Amino acid sequence: MQMFIGKKYRSQVRNTLYRNTEMNSHIMIKCFVASSVMFIGFMIGLTATQYETLVDNVTRLTKHVEPRDSSHRKQPNIIFILADDLGWNDVSYHNSSCDIHTPNIDRLAKEGVRLQNYYAQATCSPSRASFMTGLYQSRHGVDRALSAADAGCLPSNLTVLPQVLKRHGYTTHLVGKWHLGHSRRNCLPNQRGFDTFLGFRNGAQDYYRHHHGNPRLARDTGVEYFEGFDFWENETAAESYTGQYATHIYVKRAEEIMTHHAQNGKPFFLFLSLSAVHMPAQVPENYMDQYEGHITDPLRKIYAGMTSCMDEGIKNLTDTLQRLDIWKDTVVVFSSDNGGAPKGHGSNLPLLGHKGNYFEGGIRVAAFVNSPLLSKQVQGTEYSGLMGIADWLPTFVEGMAGGSKDHSIDGFNMWDSIRYGIPSPRKEYVHAVGGNCDWKHGDGPLTMYGTIRVGDWKLFIGTMGQVAWLNKKPTTKDSLLQCSQSSSRLYNMRLDPYETSNQYQKEHKIYTTLLKRLKYHCRRKVQYLPQIERKEANPRLRQGVYTPWLDDWDELEWHPTSEDVDLFNARYITWERFCDTTRHTENDNSTST
Repeated sequence: MQMFIGKKYRSQVRNTLYRNTEMNSHIMIKCFVASSVMFIGFMIGLTATQYETLVDNVTRLTKHVEPRDSSHRKQPNIIFILADDLGWNDVSYHNSSCDIHTPNIDRLAKEGVRLQNYYAQATCSPSRASFMTGLYQSRHGVDRALSAADAGCLPSNLTVLPQVLKRHGYTTHLVGKWHLGHSRRNCLPNQRGFDTFLGFRNGAQDYYRHHHGNPRLARDTGVEYFEGFDFWENETAAESYTGQYATHIYVKRAEEIMTHHAQNGKPFFLFLSLSAVHMPAQVPENYMDQYEGHITDPLRKIYAGMTSCMDEGIKNLTDTLQRLDIWKDTVVVFSSDNGGAPKGHGSNLPLLGHKGNYFEGGIRVAAFVNSPLLSKQVQGTEYSGLMGIADWLPTFVEGMAGGSKDHSIDGFNMWDSIRYGIPSPRKEYVHAVGGNCDWKHGDGPLTMYGTIRVGDWKLFIGTMGQVAWLNKKPTTKDSLLQCSQSSSRLYNMRLDPYETSNQYQKEHKIYTTLLKRLKYHCRRKVQYLPQIERKEANPRLRQGVYTPWLDDWDELEWHPTSEDVDLFNARYITWERFCDTTRHTENDNSTST
C-alpha cells in the first residue's frame, strides 16, 4: 500500500515543490515543512484516502501564495483567439488522419498545454457571455444565440473582462465578432470596456460584403427583406473594407495592435474573435488548392480552406510576436466557442452531438495555451483538469494581471494549474439549468432541465434534442436521440467519453447527488433574456446598416408579469429550440445566426 501511495502521489508532491521555487524564503520554509509532513505520512503508512487528503491540504496551503514582489512583476500581454464553430475533429492534433491541415495550430498546441477536459457553451452568445463575465450561463442570463432583431444584450449591470483589465493597466482590443447584442448603444463593445473595436456585431456575416442577412427574421417580423451592412471601426460603419476577406482583415489589425504595443511597452489584451469557420462557406480559392482530389464534398472542401486560412493567420500572429520581441511576455490562448455545426460541415468525431446541444460534441472544444511563461515541465503536455470558458476572466485578472479574487463569479483562476500542471480547483461545471427548480420525482412530467458535470460524472435532465455524430457514426449502433425523448441521462465521462452508456438506472445514488447540485444552481439562476424581436431592428429603416434601434432605457425593456414568466418557462423548459434544426442552425450559405 505504501509503495502504491508513493507512486500515485509523487507527481503531486513534485509539482507542489516545483511551483514554490519561485516564492520567497519564508514560504519555502513552510513548503519544506509541509512536504516533510507528507513524507512522514508516507513512511508511517497512511491509507490512500488519508494521504490524498494530506496532499490536497498542502496544495490548498500554497494555492494563493504569490511570488515575491508580485505587485511589481511584469504583466503579460494576453491574446485570446476564439474560433467560431470549429469541430473537435477538425484540428490535426486531435486526429493524425484528419483531412484538414492545421500545422501551425498543431505546433502551438503540441508545444504548449492542450486542455483536454475544457468546455465552452453550446452556442455563440452564451459562450461569449461566460467568457466576458466569468459566470455560468444560468447566472448571466444569455441562454441563446442573439438574433439581429433581438432587444436583449449582455446585461449592462455585469462587470466584464475588458473593464476589469483596464483597471489593472491593460489596453483592451476586440477584433472580429461581438454577438452580445446591439439593440442599444450601451450594448456595444466600446461601451463595455474595449478601447478599440474592428469587426461585426451580429452572429455571422458575408466574408467579403460584410452584410448580415436573416430570412427567418424577415418571415417572423413580417417584412420582405432583412439584411444590412455590419462592419464597424469602433462605432463608425467601415465600408472601406468591403471586398476584403474577413480573416485577412482581422489578422492584419491584430498585427497592427501588437506593433503599436511593442513600441509603447504597455500590456495589452487582444480578443481575436474570428468569424471562421462559421457559415457562410466562403474562402479565397488558393486555400482550397491543397485539398483538390483529397476532399470530395465541395462544402467540406471550402470549410477546410477556411480552417487553413485561419491556421495561416495564427502563424502570422506568432511570427509577428517573435519579430517584435514580445513573444517572451505574451500568453496565447486558443479556443472554439462551441462544437462543429450540423450544417457547417465540421466534424466532432468521435464525440456525440454538435453545436446547439449539451452532449460532448456541442460543448467540449479544442483549446490550448502557449507561452514562454509556462513552466518547462508542462510545455508539450496535456492538461486533464476540469475547466470551462467562464474560468478565463479570473485566470487573466488574478493569475496574470495581479488582480484580487472576485468571490461573486463562478470562474476559477486556473493559471497555476495550467502553467505548473497542478490539480484543477474546479470540481464541477454547470452547462445549463432552468425550469421548475423544485421539481422532484412523483410530481408528474419532468419540468426542470439542465446539464452538469461533477468530477467524472455528467447528468442531463429534460428533453435532449435531436443529436447524432457529425458526418458519420463511429459505430454501427443507432446513436440518434429523438426530439420528444424527455429523460434523465447519466454518463461516466472518464470511462465513457463518447456517451454511449446511460448509467441512470445503475447509479441512482450518483444521480441523486448530481440532481441536488443542479437544483442548487437552478435556485441561483437569473431570469434569462426574453426573446423579443421587432421589425424596427430592420437595417432598411436606418440607411441599410445595423445601428442600435432602441434608446438605452427604451419602453421595450421587458418587465415580466407572472403570466409572462409562466409562458416563458413553458417555452424554454422543453429545449424545443434545439430540436428545430431548420430554424436554429445555418442554411448552407446564410449569414444568419
